[in-house]
Amino acid sequence: MTSGTTQALWAVWGTSATDVFAVGDSGTVLHFDGVGWSPMLGATSANLYGVWGTSGTSVYAVGARGTILHFDGSTWSPMPSGTTADLYGIWGTTPTTVFVVGGGGTVLRGTP
Repeated sequence: MTSGTTQALWAVWGTSATDVFAVGDSGTVLHFDGVGWSPMLGATSANLYGVWGTSGTSVYAVGARGTILHFDGSTWSPMPSGTTADLYGIWGTTPTTVFVVGGGGTVLRGTP
């Protein structure tokens, strides 16, 4: 399967076989609808290394220089992280409890 981008992709997450997100270099965000991958307009040019969500209308992406983005089903918006460390992974236990890890031992816990 081709992604349609030449950018490196670093993470993938989905709610179903028809609602999958992939993130990568230069702010690349792709969405898979069960048929093919489509680019999404992101809110950053920073490299993105992690993606996780609770549904197709609540997805988070993390990346270089403390970048955190949230997708609400129509728009990707930046969120404050309080750090300039590169953020590599994101995972949550509920829609209101999210954990982010990054360089230099950075661990963030948020309740968006």
